[in-house]
Amino acid sequence: MFSLRVFAPFLFLAIASVLALVFGLILVGHTSDQRARESLQQHFQYALNDQQRRLEKDAGQLALLARHLNRSAFVELLSEHLGHKCLLFDPANSMAEIFCGEEQILPAALYEQLLQQSVEQGLVRAEQRLYFFQLMEAAGEQLVLLEPLSRQLLENWQESHQLPAINLSFRGITVSGHDLFVLEGTEGQPLGYLRYPLPRPGQQLVSSSLFPAMLILLLILNLGFFATYQLSKLVRGRERSERRLRQVIDLAPQMIYARDREGRFVLTNKAAADFFNTKPQHMQGSNLAELTGDNQAFEQQLRQERALLSSGESIYMKEELIPGMGQEAPRIWETSKLQFTDLDGKPVILSISQDVSTQREQQQQLQLLSSALEHSGSAILVCDAQGLIRYSNTRLCQLLGRQQQELINMDLDVLLKGSVSRHQRHQLIKGIRETDQWRGELQFKISAQRHYWMMVSLSPLELKNQSEVFYVLVAEDITALKQTHQKMEQLALYDTLTGLENRRLFKQRLHKAIKLSKRQTTVTALLYLDLDHFKRINDTLGHDSGDQLLITVAERLRTCVRESDSIARLGGDEFTLLVHDLQNPDAAAAVARKVIQQLSQPLHLGNKSVIVTTSVGIALAPTDSTSPTELMKNADLAMYRAKSQGRNTYQFFSQEMNAQATRLLEVETELRTALVEKSFEVYYQPQVNLPIAKVVGFEALVRWKHPERGMISPAEFIPIAEETGLIVELGRQVLEQACQDLVWLNQRLDYRCYVAVNLSPRQLKDPDLPAYLDNLLSRYDLPPQYLELEITESTLMDQMDLSLPILHAIEQLGISLSIDDFGTGYSSLSYLKQLPVHSLKIDRSFVRDIPGDRDDMAIISAVSAMAAKLNLEVVAEGVEEREQLMFLKETGCHLVQGYYFSPPLPRDKVLATCERIREKLKF
Repeated sequence: MFSLRVFAPFLFLAIASVLALVFGLILVGHTSDQRARESLQQHFQYALNDQQRRLEKDAGQLALLARHLNRSAFVELLSEHLGHKCLLFDPANSMAEIFCGEEQILPAALYEQLLQQSVEQGLVRAEQRLYFFQLMEAAGEQLVLLEPLSRQLLENWQESHQLPAINLSFRGITVSGHDLFVLEGTEGQPLGYLRYPLPRPGQQLVSSSLFPAMLILLLILNLGFFATYQLSKLVRGRERSERRLRQVIDLAPQMIYARDREGRFVLTNKAAADFFNTKPQHMQGSNLAELTGDNQAFEQQLRQERALLSSGESIYMKEELIPGMGQEAPRIWETSKLQFTDLDGKPVILSISQDVSTQREQQQQLQLLSSALEHSGSAILVCDAQGLIRYSNTRLCQLLGRQQQELINMDLDVLLKGSVSRHQRHQLIKGIRETDQWRGELQFKISAQRHYWMMVSLSPLELKNQSEVFYVLVAEDITALKQTHQKMEQLALYDTLTGLENRRLFKQRLHKAIKLSKRQTTVTALLYLDLDHFKRINDTLGHDSGDQLLITVAERLRTCVRESDSIARLGGDEFTLLVHDLQNPDAAAAVARKVIQQLSQPLHLGNKSVIVTTSVGIALAPTDSTSPTELMKNADLAMYRAKSQGRNTYQFFSQEMNAQATRLLEVETELRTALVEKSFEVYYQPQVNLPIAKVVGFEALVRWKHPERGMISPAEFIPIAEETGLIVELGRQVLEQACQDLVWLNQRLDYRCYVAVNLSPRQLKDPDLPAYLDNLLSRYDLPPQYLELEITESTLMDQMDLSLPILHAIEQLGISLSIDDFGTGYSSLSYLKQLPVHSLKIDRSFVRDIPGDRDDMAIISAVSAMAAKLNLEVVAEGVEEREQLMFLKETGCHLVQGYYFSPPLPRDKVLATCERIREKLKF
């Protein structure tokens, strides 16, 4: 009904007026009452002062009479002059005379009060009565004039000073509607109180004025309410018009905004606010730079709009860039700018902007698409549902040798008849009819000398809001790709180095050969070859020489089989031969012997002449397997059996090999579990020093007590651990246990011993081995001279370059090094000069046949003599008989070990064995 914006100020003014009137009247009334109270208090004070002056005047008159009259005459006149007063002669004397105009008794306390006064006049209180007193002196005598504050005196004050009804009280309790006037003594102490009713002139004024004032104010408010109502109707009408106009402006998709001469927004619609990511009311008073941070765009538009304001001109549908918010790119707008006058009379520029960025992007995309189609490397044409060509690009015209105008409106079927075979054209038409699209390869024959292979894709092209269907044909020239593919197929099936079949082609032919052998009941032999020590040739002569060796091997293999047979290189130095139509296994063995013979012939690599041997595994189909994968696995197992039997030979596959392979896999799995659970035990075989006749050290030997199979021989699991790499972890566990047990043993022996631990080839390749050993000795506080590491002779020779730096690092730690199984390998004396070894360990094979084998005795004597010259200790292992012991002692071999003294024992039995050996050596 009312416009709150109009009615609220009126309501506020009305309430304020009423409150102001009420508070004004209250304030006037309160002020009037306060003034009346103050005036009455002054009247009381005047009455007291008048009373004191009258008493002083009367005292002066009596003093004058006392000076001029004798005492008796003066006393006779007192009754006429005292009235209700009293005159006291010489108050300091207890027998003082008292004369009162009326009969009254003065209390005794009054005398004491008068004696304590230090002034000539004032008020005193005695026994609930107040007295005015005036001191004077006449005829050399002290006189005191007293007048009681009586009811009669108070009534006289009411009449003479126009005071209200007065009551004397000695308690300062204020009663509602009354006030107190304090009667003070000479020293300011309250002696009593005059209670009187408060005057209320202000309250009477408020009561009498409030109703007329409210009546007048109500009349004024009614007039204001009527005026407000009329104004509210006008405001509501204007607001409705403005809201309708605002809704229309906000519903417009165009940006509508107005800016003043300073570039500040004075009007914006919702579309404009949405573009700037804000609200219309927040844009009021802001400029473009404040909203977007783009000062350059703001200054450019400000100059343009100021120029329009100065010239009075308008612009229509002109493109301009308006920056977006933050990192958003500027948008393209078509803007019309008009000049109009704002409500405050200032000229502003009204802008109506339509976002055309999307249209411009679409136009640009269409141009790019058209240019891309025209310059595409693919041949493209568009035809309608009747097959009439509507568009063709430049690439298609180049491939077909035709002009673009020549192809437009040509029937696609006519074009294909002259360039594509009937079969291919039939496939295309069939695909279109069945699935409405087609994709495949077509060979376009342009002339007898020119033809292209093309990958063609034909699919429908549906346009929005159009019922007509078009088809787009895209053709890629794949002629070079087809030629390359043919070459790649050739390369994919043959080894690039040797020209032999590769694994892929060989498996295909193996599959066919197995099927053929099953039908014809003949034997097909698969020979799996691996060159012996090929890595050594690569490492010593280089990879180029290795490649030349593989080429030569391939040439020699071709001479060993028929043309119908297959030869393949599977990779590295592995070859396979597939020999068909064999009547019995002996024919396969003959081929294997021929291969071994051919490859064992010397061949020249540069200026070097080398001899290559090979190990051959043979598997027969369908006897050994009818699966290509299984057959190759069986041949591989047979080849490894040939290698284990000394290489340069051949072996036929047997089921026992398969069972052994399965068993090895089971052992490997159990070995991993045993390492995790630390199920290995370390046994110790004493090493005896013959000259001093006692045990000086122990060789640590690992033992595996299987929970089901019992003790497993190291010869069974050590090679598997070496092959799988588990030997590194196993070796570390043995070293840990050996050091721990040696500390335990040395604490219980009356002298110190050492422990010898075997190192595997893989451990010798570990560059962190010296650091690990140093940490191990520190952890167990073990001096390095009590740890000895044994390395086999063959291990040193196979990896001399890798092992030598590691061995020197170990030797610098103070750890002793020993060559195990000395005499069974290369026994090169040159490496003894290079290696930091401290002792040689003669293999048990040389000790076993003493004293029966004089050659073994000669070898041991020579080794002992050589070691003595080189300052090396010699240890003989495998001593089992007293004759062997005596011979070793005679040859100067001081350290021995073997079953003659003790087999390997667990740690807890070693101490007793040491004592037993010491007793045994005494005899």
